[in-house]
Amino acid sequence: MWKSIVLIISNIVEKPFQSGTKLLNRYEVVSHLGSGSYGHSYLVFDSVRQQNMVLKTLRWHKRLTKKGRAGFQQEILFLRELNSPCFPTFYDNGTVNRIPYFTMEFIEGKTFEQLIFEEGKVFNEKESFMLGYELLQAIVSLQEANIVHRDIRIPNIMWDGKSIKVIDLGLAEKVLQNQMEIRVMTRHPRKQIDYKSDYYGLGHFLLFLLYSGYIPPEGKKEKSWEEELSLSPQAKMVIRKLLQSAPPYENAEQIKLDIQQIIN
Repeated sequence: MWKSIVLIISNIVEKPFQSGTKLLNRYEVVSHLGSGSYGHSYLVFDSVRQQNMVLKTLRWHKRLTKKGRAGFQQEILFLRELNSPCFPTFYDNGTVNRIPYFTMEFIEGKTFEQLIFEEGKVFNEKESFMLGYELLQAIVSLQEANIVHRDIRIPNIMWDGKSIKVIDLGLAEKVLQNQMEIRVMTRHPRKQIDYKSDYYGLGHFLLFLLYSGYIPPEGKKEKSWEEELSLSPQAKMVIRKLLQSAPPYENAEQIKLDIQQIIN
């Protein structure tokens, strides 16, 4: 309730930058791409680099708290640290009108949420797991930096026409050794500071793709995904383990080997 009130106040107080606004004598706002709980994202043209990029600012209510400010700085740190084509390239950071901001690569493409729900894109089992395999590679890149994304969802996974890109590291956390040994079971699986939370997100990503071609029969009650989807036994086993309804995977290599059996 309180969070909802704060967000309403934030929406009233904040005035997103309008198209054509020049920031820091460098960035010209092309459009407002969208807003989340943490920040506003804009497509801007950088007159120094002579290219379009994304400029993200920290929201008013997050600027009021130490945790909110630290989270924004942590997202910057992670983008700097990740040297992988699976993630946007970090460019710069600072303040504009006393508002913290950073800039990063603008990815020409669509999120899988847009592809499925706006464009009606349908994925079969093999296509879904090939994309899942590519997403797993991005998750492995995060693990190599000891980072867990904690928000692997179709709005945060993009397709640029050639490959998958993972965006929005606002909820990401560093994984420490003691966190690997002692899991916080009170959290939702996706929110745990544990690599398995990203495996859980991968499982849901696969389900959204696999459901893209599903047409529910009229007049029948909703059933479990295992009953509604016509999947191979191997595909069902992988998803169960990712969603932790069966003994979960312990590492990415186990997932990789199982997915390879489906797509090869």
